[in-house]
Amino acid sequence: MVAWAKENLASSGLSSRPVRFIIDDVTKFVQREIRRGNKYDAIIMDPPSYGRGKNGEVWQFENNISDLVEICTQVLSDDPLFFLINSYKTGISSKVLENILSLKLKIKKGKFSSGEIGLPMHDSRLVLPCGIYGRWEK
Repeated sequence: MVAWAKENLASSGLSSRPVRFIIDDVTKFVQREIRRGNKYDAIIMDPPSYGRGKNGEVWQFENNISDLVEICTQVLSDDPLFFLINSYKTGISSKVLENILSLKLKIKKGKFSSGEIGLPMHDSRLVLPCGIYGRWEK
């Protein structure tokens, strides 16, 4: 995945930009960032539907996404720009992601939104559904 991300960075003309790729358990990483006092202006989240950690930990989107969003709000700066969650989990409405952001972000200003992600089909007005998103933006 990191190799693909680096290819995308290069093809976007951004390879000279300061981008870090971190391979880590996100919860453990965020907990360290909280202890370090690091803050972020934006969060882009693309969690898996299901996964297992090195020590057998189980990640299930529907059981863990709310807690993940909550801990990530603790590393947002005082004046953040956006928080985006992308998901390919079937059976979850995009409105659920918007509602989680609305409940977990203690931000009064800005706009919450959600919807489907899709690929337009060639020579057609149809869109191939690919996932959902929930977003808060300043």
